[in-house]
Order: sequence, then structure tokens, then C-alpha cells
Amino acid sequence: MTVPSRQRILLPLITMGFLLMAAGSGDAQSPADQTPPTIRATTRLVEINVAVHDKKGAPVTGLTAEDFTILDGGKEEKIATFSVESRGTPQGSPQPLPPNIFCNRVAREGVTPPNVAAILLDGLMTNFSDQAYARQQMIKFLSQLQPQDRVALYVLGRELHIVQPFTSGPAALIEAIRTYGGRIAAQAGGTTSGTGSSAKPTLASPAALTAARLDAALWAMTDPGSVGVMGKRYMSRDVLNALQAIARHLSGLPGRKSLLWVTGWTPPPHPNSIFLAQIKETIRLLNQADVALYLVDARGLYYQVCFNPPETILAMNYYAKETGGRAFCNTNDLKGALRNALDDTELTYTLAYYPTHGKWDGEYRPIKVRVNREGVEVRCRQGYFATNEPPPLKDTAATLKEAALNPLDATNVGLTVRARPLGGAGDAVVEVAVNIDAKDLTFQPAQGLWSVRFDAWLGQYTNTGASLEGISKNLSADLKQDDYQKIMKQGVLSLTINEKIKPGAEELRVVVRDGLSGSIGSVRIPLDQLIVEASPPQPK
Repeated sequence: MTVPSRQRILLPLITMGFLLMAAGSGDAQSPADQTPPTIRATTRLVEINVAVHDKKGAPVTGLTAEDFTILDGGKEEKIATFSVESRGTPQGSPQPLPPNIFCNRVAREGVTPPNVAAILLDGLMTNFSDQAYARQQMIKFLSQLQPQDRVALYVLGRELHIVQPFTSGPAALIEAIRTYGGRIAAQAGGTTSGTGSSAKPTLASPAALTAARLDAALWAMTDPGSVGVMGKRYMSRDVLNALQAIARHLSGLPGRKSLLWVTGWTPPPHPNSIFLAQIKETIRLLNQADVALYLVDARGLYYQVCFNPPETILAMNYYAKETGGRAFCNTNDLKGALRNALDDTELTYTLAYYPTHGKWDGEYRPIKVRVNREGVEVRCRQGYFATNEPPPLKDTAATLKEAALNPLDATNVGLTVRARPLGGAGDAVVEVAVNIDAKDLTFQPAQGLWSVRFDAWLGQYTNTGASLEGISKNLSADLKQDDYQKIMKQGVLSLTINEKIKPGAEELRVVVRDGLSGSIGSVRIPLDQLIVEASPPQPK
């Protein structure tokens, strides 16, 4: 068998034909079963998810589009679309993907409802003395989850860990917390030493895996009080990177998402801060993904003014206000704060409009949403950056590689990848067929054609995350109307790469970035999960 070379990859990529390739017969979903998607063009639609509560904190029901007014920069805008979303119990359970198929969608239709919540237990910005209490309160909160609660759990220490995904119900997490809680509580109290251990054998398999993940994540926590100024700068960068990774991971879910950020400190948004640009980008990504931050101050109740610096409180309220969430400060009832934040997703209204200002200069534009009801509280994001296109990248390959290193798959661009070894079991060549969800790419009309461009990266990595080799490509096409309609009907753009696997490689990572919007999708492919298949007969 001839080993494929990289030159073989270039030919289909530089022709329009690669955009019209049909999905293979082994894909998770055949094109005939798909509803033709609405292709995203460059017409600018601003979407806002709004939570409305009465004086008692209960969600206000029965509102219609006529009850809302949107002000963009002080000017009233016409509501183009309106919908109501409520949290409910999903029907059914996620079906496993076929062999050798990998997908970055956090959840599939009918499995995870809109309006979900995630918890970020921030051990990077929380002192050890406060971490113990925050963990205990979090464990009590998690133990009281209800069947309709779809909660993802992330823990940030030396790196970001995902303990519980949305696609699983709370049963495994509850069992892990209740049965394994003694050891976790001992860790929280600092009375147990060691480097972690396996879960108790009495746990069911999913709960055992959850408990092991939680154990490893808790042991990876650090103490920000033990580092100097430079150390805190690096930690500020790392926590903002973690928030951006979570935003990209949650962007593929429908509706309003709440991120319950349990922390003891947040990077302050000073005008002269070296992190101001990164803070603004973090807010932009969170708003783009419809993620509202609910900050829960892990320091609890303050007894002295010196323990309650205004800067920290103002910073926490800034993050909450800019994303449409809330900040819970100066309270020992962390469990109650978490529950209140979760209940805020019970009912939301989604409004969208086409801005008429015509100023797409990258400047921040304030948004205000009013409701014609007395005594109600309205929570939504406070504005957006009026960008025509994402800022040009100095190094596209570096951006793609950075996305590949994120611990969570990015879901803003939907990817379904079929990876199969070619030849026998000892062969070192893998065929990687990437199907890109066309509705997540931006098509720009110009002179009777539809332009689309995106960047792709395929990299090989060791089990420690070290990069071995990779290839990046900048791809573009100007489509005639007939070709554009074919893509609309097909619903996917496809490309296939044959990659020779390097010694020591344990994982492939695929990243795709939309060239016009900057949206990113990524997928991880563990090589040890691939099954050797019989090669389909070749046409004569």
C-alpha cells in the first residue's frame, strides 16, 4: 500500500469540489435524514437571552414580544424574533456514536434541554482556607440536585478539569458525592494526605468515574496566597483562559447558559490593567455563547472591612453585570447562592434584532432591555462589540494550535469526524474525514457568488498533551448559486486527510475556525479507540 503524502491532501483542498463531498456511509447521521439548515450569512443579528423575575424572585411568565423594548445605544430597535425557553427534564438518553465517529456537540437534540447551568469551582483564585468551606457547600448543593437539573462541573486548579458533562444526568454525580463524600470531605478539611486514589468499589461504573475525576481535580488545586505578584499575573491569565475555554465549550448548547463561578478573587477590569484586552475578549466570548456569569464569593461572610476590599466586590459585579448574571457576596450560604443561580435558568426569553446603527467599527455598544411590568428585575447582557469581522490573526497556525490544547472541545462550529485506520492493525495511516456543520460557517454574498473561508488544523499529541506533528490549512472558495444551494441541502462541508501516525502519538485533534466570524470547533480522537474496518471496494 502506498503511504499517503501531504501533497495528496492539497489537490482536493484547492478545488471547489472538496466542499461538496457527501458524508460517508458510516457517518452518525446521513444527509437524507437531516433538515436543510439555514446558512449563516453576514447579515448581523444580535440575540439576547433575558431572565425576568418578580419582587419575590420568581420567574415572570406569559410575556410576549410586545412586552419588551430593546434599546441599542439609546435607540429603540425592532424585535425580529422572539421565543420562550424553560428548563425541563429531557426525554431519552444520548445514544452512543457509531465506531470511529467523534463529535464535538455537547448534547444532541432531545437529550439536554435548553437553559442549563455549569459550576466552576475555582481553586486557582481561592485561598486554601476558603477552598475547604466552598467544597463542603458545593458537595451539599450537588447532593440535592433534582432529576431535571442538568449541571456540568468543572474544577480549576493547575489546569482545567471537567468532572461531570451535561450529557449525563445527575444520578452518577449524586451517587459519587454521597458514597464517596467522606473522602472528598476529608480532602476539603485538609485531614487526608496523598496524591489521590481510585473510587470505592461499591460505586457503580459511571459514579466511580465521576468520583475519580473529582478526586483528581481536587488534588490539583493550588493556593494563590503562596505566590507573588508575577504568580498572580499568570493565574489571572489562566483563569481568563479557562473562562474562554468553557464559553467555547458551551456555545453549541441552545438557550441561556449559567456559569456558577465559585471563586475568591477575579482579575479587576482596571482601564490600565495588562489583562484588560483579555478580559474584554472573555466577556465577548461569554456573551457570544449566551453564558451568564453567576459569581459566588468563596470567602463567605466578612466580619471586618479589611476582609471586604471594594475592588474585589466591584470586579465580581462587573463580570456578572456584563454577562447578565448575578454576584453573591458576603454570605455564608454558598449552597443557597448556588441554588438561586441555578433556578435563574428556570424561564428565559430570547430576543433578536437587526441593528440599524450601521457603525461596525469594533466599538462597544450598550444594550438595555425594558419590560412593561412594574417591580420586575431584568437580567441580560449589557452590550456587545460591534465588530464587522474578527481581528486579523498574526499567526493563524498558532491560534489553531492553542485551541487544540484547550482541555474542552470548542463547539461553536459543529464537527463530526470519522477516523479509521487504513489497512491492517499494524498500519500507521489513519483516514480522517471531517464533516463541518455548514450552518456554523459564514457565507458572504458578493458579485453573484457566495464566499466562504475557514482554517483547519490536524495535530498529533502524546498522552501528556505534547504536540508531535500537525498540518494547518487556510481554505476558501467562491461558490456559484447552484453549488451554494447544494451545500444548503447537504448541510455539511467535508474534507478528508490521510495522516501517517508518528511513534508515541496517542491522540489526534481536529480544529476548524470560521474565517469571517472567528468561531471555532474542535474534536479529540483517542487513537486507542479506533477500530480497524474492512476497506470499502474501490470503483473500477
